[in-house]
Amino acid sequence: MERGRDATAAGTNAAGSSAEDAVGWRERRRRARREHCRRMREFPGGHSLRWKLTWVLIKAVLLAWFVWLSCQVWQLGREHTGMLDNSLREIAEQVLGSMPEGLERLPTRDPKRPTVPVEADRKMSFQVWANGRNVVYSAAAPLQPLNPEFKDGFARRIIDGERWQVYTLTDPQRGLVVQVGRTKRMAIEELQGWIVGSLLAAALILVAFALATWLVIGRSLRPITAVRDILRRRQPLDLTPLPTQALPSEFRPLVDAFNGQLERVDAAVQHERRFIADAAHELRTPLAVLSTHAELALRAPTLEEKNGALHRLSAGVQRAARLSEQLLDLARLDAGEESVRLKPLDLSDLIVLVIRDFETLARERRQRISLRTGPAPLLGDVDQLGILLRNLLDNAVRHAGSDGQIAVSCIRGDGGAVELSVADSGCGVAAEDCERIFDRFYRAPGSPDGGSGIGLSLVARIAQTHGARIECGPGLERGADDPRGPGRGFEVRVRFPGPPAA
Repeated sequence: MERGRDATAAGTNAAGSSAEDAVGWRERRRRARREHCRRMREFPGGHSLRWKLTWVLIKAVLLAWFVWLSCQVWQLGREHTGMLDNSLREIAEQVLGSMPEGLERLPTRDPKRPTVPVEADRKMSFQVWANGRNVVYSAAAPLQPLNPEFKDGFARRIIDGERWQVYTLTDPQRGLVVQVGRTKRMAIEELQGWIVGSLLAAALILVAFALATWLVIGRSLRPITAVRDILRRRQPLDLTPLPTQALPSEFRPLVDAFNGQLERVDAAVQHERRFIADAAHELRTPLAVLSTHAELALRAPTLEEKNGALHRLSAGVQRAARLSEQLLDLARLDAGEESVRLKPLDLSDLIVLVIRDFETLARERRQRISLRTGPAPLLGDVDQLGILLRNLLDNAVRHAGSDGQIAVSCIRGDGGAVELSVADSGCGVAAEDCERIFDRFYRAPGSPDGGSGIGLSLVARIAQTHGARIECGPGLERGADDPRGPGRGFEVRVRFPGPPAA
């Protein structure tokens, strides 16, 4: 029983698998058919501009020529009857005028006499009757009268199964009757010959037009090919602009835009090179100091000297870590990796969080941080504004010194603008240095050790991305009992635009 169930299950599974295979095969076949149809609809020249322009122009000429030919055929079909009638009348008059006297003495046409039609007879047939007898005729003319009624004017007849257009002209004085006719088949063959000739001429003209178009487009695209060859021969870091003098006016805006992009890339590359050089220069001194402290710790003869060297080594590691963090923030801002995500926020709430991070450091230095805030709504990037606030407070804490004071203010000013101020009671910055204090890697004379000259440049960069205006000036006043003597510290003011009106 178990073996029978297994066989039954195997058969069921095999049947199901076969059905699935059949469905999958049909689906693959349907996809292959759709892909084939898609390829058939695609342009034969791919994405070649030369092919596309030539093909579009050929199609446009073919369409215009087809419309013209249709109109001509329709017009000829309407006018052909009138033209045929006029030609029949003219030929009848010419035949009647060319007949000499004495035609009535000519013998009647012998129906058994063989005739060999010439080429002209295939287009027109005529008969000349004198006293009821057919005495003059064309080789292709039928034996019976073209118009048995011999009535002047036009008539339509069916002779031997063919339709004839006949014109009859009578000369009563001489007793002559001239009948000229043409079959419908002759008219159609003449019209077909004209159409075939037009088609052949149009085909030759179309081939010549396509060849000329192909050559002209190829010659017009030579400057583009030259630009391509220039790019292929260039070195990887060659970012000089491409020549645009010989380019067609349609391609010049594209190459101009590409040249603009090359200039921006070149500026970015040069900026990165300067940044790497400056960063290497800035990191060299802290790393050398760390190496010195490590060697002193290894060579210290006593435990106290070893611990002192290790403490200095730890402080140096912290400064190096801070410098690395600032360099990383600066690199991200310069490279645009960290896009600005502006969202509604209250800057006063963010300031409170950042100040809490500096409370321990300020307590160790016996510094006092005062805060004055109010509602300060604006559109900003939380991460970037956090970097701005941390660098401003770090700069103030380092320059305020022991027993220093730091005042932070964030209020809403006129017009909804948010005004941020961070002031300290440090040594301050000379007025002539205020212009350069926000430059990268610049340190004002008299700055304490440990600064990198990056923090305020980050502040200026973030303020720029937020459309804020940044200023600096004298900070908090120092008292006469301060070891550094009386004077004023340093203050940085940042004015952010208010949020847009709802």
